[in-house]
Amino acid sequence: MVMLMKKIVKLWDWGEFARFVDQPKHTILGLMSGTSADGLDIANVTFELNDDNLSFYVIDAKTIPYDSSLQKRIVETYNKERSNVEHITSFNFELARTHVDMIRSLDWSYDAISYHGQTVYHMPQVGSTLQIGEADVLAVELGRPVIYDFRKKDMVLGGQGAPISAYFDSVFLLESSESAVLNIGGISNVTAYDVSGTLIAFDTGPGNCLIDLICQKYFGKVYDESGSVSSQGQIDESLLNALLYKSEPYILQTPPKSTGREVYNEEFLGLSLSASEINILRTMVRFTAETVVRNLRLHLPNVRKLTVVGGGAYNKTLISDISEMGYEVKIPERWLIDFREAIAIALLGEMFLRGVAHKQIGTGAQRTSILGKLALPK
Repeated sequence: MVMLMKKIVKLWDWGEFARFVDQPKHTILGLMSGTSADGLDIANVTFELNDDNLSFYVIDAKTIPYDSSLQKRIVETYNKERSNVEHITSFNFELARTHVDMIRSLDWSYDAISYHGQTVYHMPQVGSTLQIGEADVLAVELGRPVIYDFRKKDMVLGGQGAPISAYFDSVFLLESSESAVLNIGGISNVTAYDVSGTLIAFDTGPGNCLIDLICQKYFGKVYDESGSVSSQGQIDESLLNALLYKSEPYILQTPPKSTGREVYNEEFLGLSLSASEINILRTMVRFTAETVVRNLRLHLPNVRKLTVVGGGAYNKTLISDISEMGYEVKIPERWLIDFREAIAIALLGEMFLRGVAHKQIGTGAQRTSILGKLALPK
């Protein structure tokens, strides 16, 4: 059979796109919405290739918070009892349109968009993950190519699909074999080189997710700002030991490994919470610190110095707990604390355009690969 070309129309010029890709400089809009579901982190980043060196600078960065209703709806998509196929299907488009409105409000200039989307369920034990936020909505509405879906190929290759920010840490942040980057978002994850010099990256367990849950449940606060509420409580050893016992199988699991809010949620706390509310919160902070430190001692005994990023870096009670357990903690500049993940997503988009991948694998995948897919505006 023969198709008549006069019946079709050419909408995209791959030659022109190839010339754009080959330019030494690209400005990529990196978008990240984490498991805390507190807002959209946006970083407008220019990357420049000069000989064999790739440099970047952040033009602008901003977090646009979600209102409490949207945050609740996002978190409910994680819950198997409350979510369903119809909700996720419609919310996939609705959330993307919300992100479009947020981006338009900034009136920034950029060449392409690198879009993480919103993780709603992550199942590394069966090699599956799902991020929503329809990339075609962004591509069409904003008129720019969108690189998205960075986790799936890593999982197809037997990896954990997380933490994908490890490659940014490796290239720009790790200082020595004694140092690690600890990201405390909804879930905590760490990136470092182990005693053999191999890049390793994995989730240590809860970050802010359980602390936030207790704050919202008992104190009417979205989160424990600066750790000011939890600092007033006392650690309940019985509750702490019960939580650690419940987490022990994951702590003992050899990296690479990953977890999420499908594990660390209200159901996880299905214990007899007989302690006072303030002591429950204080214990949740200590539990979070313990899961970080126990993972480090067991799997990265060479690490003594931590660069802490993510919202948990502002929780003074949490940082104090980690420091007291023998780690030298560095809190970097605010832009890096707040926007590391959005910048890391922008880097993955840049790497996709360049057709390059990190030499070392930190997620357990069989081989290195180019992560991401492309949605066109035409």
